[in-house]
Amino acid sequence: MPRRESRSSSARTVPQRTLRVPDGPWCQPTWQVVDVSGDRRRQAVEPCAVEDCDGPRYWLGGPRSTSTVTSGLCYAHYFQWFRAGQPADFTAWAATESTPVGPPRGRPSSQMVDFRRLALTAADEVRFVVATKVARGDWTCNTSLRRVLMVLIDTADGRITDSLTERPVHDWLLLCRQHWPHASSFDTLCAPYIRSFFRLLDGATNPDPWTDDHWHWRDQFEFVLDAAQSGSTHTAVDWSSVSVPWMRVAVKSLARQQLTTATLSWGTLTQWVRASRQLAQFLTLDGTVPDPPAVTRTVFLDYLAWTRRTDTTADARLANTGAYLLESLHDTGLVSDLGSSMFLRRGENVHRKTRNPRPFPADVIERVDTLIVDNPDTDPTLRAMIATTRWAGCRISELVALPLDCLHHSDAGHWIEYWMTKTSAWRRFPIPDTLASVILAQQARVRDTYGPDAIHLFPGARSSAAAGRTQPWSTSGLRHRLSALFREHGITSSTITGELISGGDVHRFRHTVGMTLLNNGWTQQEVRDFLGHQSDTMTSTYARITDDTLARKAREFWENKPENSSEGDAGVERLRARLTAALPNGFCTLPSTQRCEFRPNPCLDCSFHDPGGRVFLGIHIAHRDQLQRLAADAAERGDTAAAELNTTMLDKVTKLIGEIDPDAPLETS
Repeated sequence: MPRRESRSSSARTVPQRTLRVPDGPWCQPTWQVVDVSGDRRRQAVEPCAVEDCDGPRYWLGGPRSTSTVTSGLCYAHYFQWFRAGQPADFTAWAATESTPVGPPRGRPSSQMVDFRRLALTAADEVRFVVATKVARGDWTCNTSLRRVLMVLIDTADGRITDSLTERPVHDWLLLCRQHWPHASSFDTLCAPYIRSFFRLLDGATNPDPWTDDHWHWRDQFEFVLDAAQSGSTHTAVDWSSVSVPWMRVAVKSLARQQLTTATLSWGTLTQWVRASRQLAQFLTLDGTVPDPPAVTRTVFLDYLAWTRRTDTTADARLANTGAYLLESLHDTGLVSDLGSSMFLRRGENVHRKTRNPRPFPADVIERVDTLIVDNPDTDPTLRAMIATTRWAGCRISELVALPLDCLHHSDAGHWIEYWMTKTSAWRRFPIPDTLASVILAQQARVRDTYGPDAIHLFPGARSSAAAGRTQPWSTSGLRHRLSALFREHGITSSTITGELISGGDVHRFRHTVGMTLLNNGWTQQEVRDFLGHQSDTMTSTYARITDDTLARKAREFWENKPENSSEGDAGVERLRARLTAALPNGFCTLPSTQRCEFRPNPCLDCSFHDPGGRVFLGIHIAHRDQLQRLAADAAERGDTAAAELNTTMLDKVTKLIGEIDPDAPLETS
């Protein structure tokens, strides 16, 4: 699908958007682009330990590797100390023997980008594009970028009045070719920069991107909509493929309404376009374009039947989306003269989702832990990523974007917390100390390599240590890397199930975590909270217990059956099904739905009290003997109230004993 090129100023009917240039070295009137030689990743740290040297610390250490005392040296003094034989008295050498030095290795280049040669608007346009590209990791501040920017400014000087958008990109390519010193390398070294530059500038300054038939998230709608609406896909949208004009215009208007109100994601928008394109294809089978009144429920049911035919490549599931769009167009008034207001009834064209979680077999998990996670030769970032998802079961889009500060500590231990873009909710869960130590080590590596501005726990290949910026892994890049890692260690099949195994199936770690927790006594609600599911529907798909768990639970059931326990009174055993509480001296048969204030110690003449037969006979006799002693002691003290209370209870207990065993002695000798 061709990407729309820059528009001329005559095509703009409304003022273009104001660009906000991020802070950076490009904000100065002139910019060298390429810094002087040396490591500039730690400019925020303390200065060099050498007196009168203000250079940033490059090396942090001491006179011996075993020393606990550390001192910092700049890039130049580090090699000066090294060439001096690494003197044992480091402090004395830093104070007397060394001499202050200037910037390490080389001088600032005389070549620089001079923004003063452009109008203010054009200069800000160049700054904005460069800042955005460098922040993304698309461009690096190197000599190639400096050469291209210098050629672009030379070309624009005197050819524009205010903005670089006054000319289309084709003109800039032709003009820049004339200023490029080596014509043979222009198409490979300069032209890609120019095309990418004006593609982003055109999208960022377009005052009304909604009117175009080609919508792009990257370099266009990312400057219009909230970043959270992009979802996990940045697929371009081609409205020109919808062959019914009134439908194309109306659905575009509906999409604009819902995108601007943040009720629609970019991924859902691509589904709308596919559904509209398929419906329009059916409506124009006879070569004519029907008017809205001709689109009725009867026509739509014919369309539904057409999608189910074997001689078409149509998808019947898109019919549901098409019905929703037509009904929404009618209800919102965008197309009020449709032939019907309802096209599909509830329950029609049902497509049931079949979820079949596929956890990794136990032998695969064991080999992953042994050969990858516990292997010191594995790349430390990949080790940390696999160890994290082995415990947490992160979605791959969440794993690659984990923030550097996601680890927290409380009295209950270490926790991971991050924002889930899929459900628009926070996820917080505890982790073991072993995983916490792995993440802490990963955080230290990232901060040491990329400096204080790093924001990602697992920086990807596009991260720049020199610029101190991190970029996340791409999901496809991580899948390919893990697939290669699994093949490298021979983890390609399971010896238990015989199935082929690929490291790219990262989501299977999530299935493994969910089913393992459920098979180890966790409830569905606990697993739902741990994995961050929005509803019980997804969690319930993991509720398939394994054969080992089923066998264990069956053994526990049979071992705990009443007939397998110790012998007791048969009459009492038959009552267990309806007895709601076992008491020290009997059972309570009061239904659990009714309330009793005396259930913990009920009256012995309560109608719901069952003496328990011979099972509790010994307890009743012991209770009787205790009451006899209490009553006698109270009478001896002259406490008539206590004596009367215990005598009353004694009479009731004696009566119960007589009912259970008439031959029982009235007193215990």
